[in-house]
This record gives sequence, structure tokens and C-alpha cells, in this order.
Amino acid sequence: MDIRAKVCLIIGGVLLVIATGGFVLGVSQIDDIEDAVPVFVLEDVTNGTLMVNDDDGQGDLGFTFFVKGTFVDANNDDIWDHCQQTNVTVTDKPDLVRAEWSKMGHDYEGGFYNEVMASDNHDGCDAYSGNKEFYHDNSSYIKLGRACFGCGMGEFSFESNQSVYVVSDDDIEAIGTPIAIAALGFLTGFGTLCCGILLILVGIILMFTLKDEAVQPMMMNQDGQFVIQQNTASTQMTQKSSQTIIEPYSSPQASVDVPESVNETVNEPYSFPSTPASENEVK
Repeated sequence: MDIRAKVCLIIGGVLLVIATGGFVLGVSQIDDIEDAVPVFVLEDVTNGTLMVNDDDGQGDLGFTFFVKGTFVDANNDDIWDHCQQTNVTVTDKPDLVRAEWSKMGHDYEGGFYNEVMASDNHDGCDAYSGNKEFYHDNSSYIKLGRACFGCGMGEFSFESNQSVYVVSDDDIEAIGTPIAIAALGFLTGFGTLCCGILLILVGIILMFTLKDEAVQPMMMNQDGQFVIQQNTASTQMTQKSSQTIIEPYSSPQASVDVPESVNETVNEPYSFPSTPASENEVK
């Protein structure tokens, strides 16, 4: 298998494992989100005393007040009726911590103020269709306002002319942690799942389309540079097998042990025998 295909398959498998972990993390936080719905620290009361726990010394979020009812503007004065009918008075509160994050509430000095939806588009209890907030989608309880925003550690006391239900805003803030973890888990799981599947598909395609490449050995030449070392033995063998070598014919040499008379055939011219008479004539 080609090395590139292996890398894609391995990384894709790792991403699938991470995606599984992300989804498991997100699912595990669903129960925590349901259990994290803040309970009323005071229910159906016209007065009460609560302890402000400002652990970091930067001021507390305070408390949110709800009443049973519906968002109605019966007299058409552009103000929700429950805000006009319910009056909350703070009788005791800790000193205000003037931190940067809480400067929008410094003018209230930790007292009670009407607020439904915190928005720049409308004020307090404006009878506006978008200015509605319920107790975690429970339409039986509608938001009235807040108090002790930015207070330091100490006791907070109040009185009301009608029954109210109070939630500690520290509990509301705590809900953000499991929600953030769940969102992070699902987003991480979905993103890595897509990447993992894509890389596995690429790896499968490369596995069937690419062939293994032979690794060429490297060697250093005299100049100190690395060059690819050729397989000279196989190259020479290939060249020899592909070439037809023609050599001139040579007769076999005579063996050393064989006599010269056998190895050599000497042809001499024929000569006639001489007679005495002819010798005299020649003289």
C-alpha cells in the first residue's frame, strides 16, 4: 500500500475516534443542562432575606424576580400591567462593588429595577411583542425585574406588595457551562467526523490508484552532495542480456602435450631424385 494512502487512512481513523468522543461529551451534558435549571430560592413570598456570595470580590449578579401571570397591556399605556401592579422595595443590601463589568447597573445602587429583556431597543417593562421572558419557557412565570446587581458579599432583604418568585442569578450563570460544553462537543464531533470520512475516502482511492514506489538508495559523492545510487549490477546485466556480441572466429590452438607432427601439417614442394649424369652435365 502506498505510504500516502496509509497516512490518509490513519489520520481519518484518528479523527473518527475524536468525533465519537465529541458526540459522547455533548450527549453527556444534556442531562446536566436539564438538571441545571435554577430553582426558585424563594417562592410565593412578599418579603425575604438572601445571602449574597461574592466569592471573587468583583460583585455579584444579584437576583431576578418573577410573578405568576401573563404579558398584558390592558390599559394600552405601552407598559406591561404586572410591572405596574407589583412593587418591590429593597430594605437592606450589601455595599455595591463598582467593577467594570457591572457599570451599567451602578445607577441603581443595588436596588430593584424593572427589566424584562435586557436590550437597548426598549426600556424596562415596555409593552413590546419581543420584550417577553419566561422562567425557562414556563409561561406561568413572567419576569418582573432584578435587584442587587453588582452587590458585594452580605445580606439582601426586600419587601413586595404581591407574591414574587426569586432566582439567584449565579445559578442562571452556572447553566452556561454545561451548555457551552455540549455545544463544543457536538461541534467538535461533527467537524472531525466530516474530516475523518473525507480522509478515509481519499485513502481508499489512493490505495487502488497508486503503486508502491521503490525507494532509491542515496549516496554521497566526492563533492559532499547526495545523489541517487543506481543499481549498476542489474543495469549491466540488463545491458549484457539485451546486446548480441559477435566475436571473430579463431581456430583452436594446439595442445601442448600433442607432438608437432600431429598438430602441424607441413606442405613441401616435390623434388625429383638427382643422377650422376645429370650432375656432370650441370658442371
